[in-house]
Amino acid sequence: MAVVLKPKRGTNTPGTDDIVSGEIAIDTSAKKLYINDGGTVKEIGGGGAGGSTTDITQSSHGFSAKDAIRHNGSSWVKAQANATTTLALGVVTEVADSNTFTVAQSGRFTISSHGLTVGQWYYLDASTAGALTATEPTISQPLVYVESASVIFVYPYRPTQLIVNGGASVIPGDDTVTSAKIVDGTIVTADLADDAVTTAKIADDAITSALIADDAVVTAAIADDAITTALIADDAVGADQIAALSTIDINGGSIDGAVIGANSAAAGTFTTVTDSDGLLRNIPQSGSAKTSSYTLVGGDAGNFIEVGASGSITIPNNVMSAGDAVTLFNNTTGNITVTCSITTAYKAGTNTDQSSVTLETRGLATILFISQSTCVISGNLS
Repeated sequence: MAVVLKPKRGTNTPGTDDIVSGEIAIDTSAKKLYINDGGTVKEIGGGGAGGSTTDITQSSHGFSAKDAIRHNGSSWVKAQANATTTLALGVVTEVADSNTFTVAQSGRFTISSHGLTVGQWYYLDASTAGALTATEPTISQPLVYVESASVIFVYPYRPTQLIVNGGASVIPGDDTVTSAKIVDGTIVTADLADDAVTTAKIADDAITSALIADDAVVTAAIADDAITTALIADDAVGADQIAALSTIDINGGSIDGAVIGANSAAAGTFTTVTDSDGLLRNIPQSGSAKTSSYTLVGGDAGNFIEVGASGSITIPNNVMSAGDAVTLFNNTTGNITVTCSITTAYKAGTNTDQSSVTLETRGLATILFISQSTCVISGNLS
């Protein structure tokens, strides 16, 4: 009778606890044959595994399975994606001992319990020599695709990013990069070198008002003296284009042919002239009527203050500047007190420092500040 030898079999990759050294076993699910080679379980057939490999002898190589390695001209070392000169030539798929290992250049290989994520691409790592990473680094070298918990594919692709720290450059041919090929918003001012775009590089009429976003051009972006009268076409700026402006600063220019400025021979006519407080021919009111004790502030200069029932006024020291003036209006049926806390306060036409003055009913008084510490008060005073 013929003798039939049946090796061990199962539906998973065998481990060292399943077969002893020299013993073989079959994974019937994957149709693969394995052997325990001195304590390491290796695939020896079936399953379509295999590829381009090289057995290397190098004393104390220090490698482990899955290490990405390269040759530096004298020995094998761990690769790293931190430079184009340190990229991987292959992946270690088997370590026989401290002096012998197998490097795979391409193909399908079994590495038991490799710990990588199934269905994931892995790249050469930029920060840790020899390591694989699922996060694509700047210098991108895809190396491994994971088929299963024990099978990987090795693909030593050339990196897809070769520009590092300005060490190389890409120069496109004439007219090869057009606006239609550039995604909106991909080129921003931070990406442009200083003075990279000059007037000589911009075609005539290439930039029109329709291409300029609202508020895109501000005074801070315009160099001093960049816009001169020679650059402004005749009748380019009309009254309808400046109607919305609240302030027009004119010196030596003209409006409707009338010269206006420091050296002008004719005067312009304006419907209204304003500043931050309002119309210059008016005396604006500073806030609402004061119905309690109120101390003047710097913002009151050039304004009038209405004093209502129970109101009073204090003139402070070192608040106003020389030339400032404030008008008071007592809009009550009785007299009010104006306290002079300022260092020196004169009634107009007298030489006596006043500690306070009385503003009569429905009376007006103007306070003119000679300095921060001296003022003169005139009006309906007693």
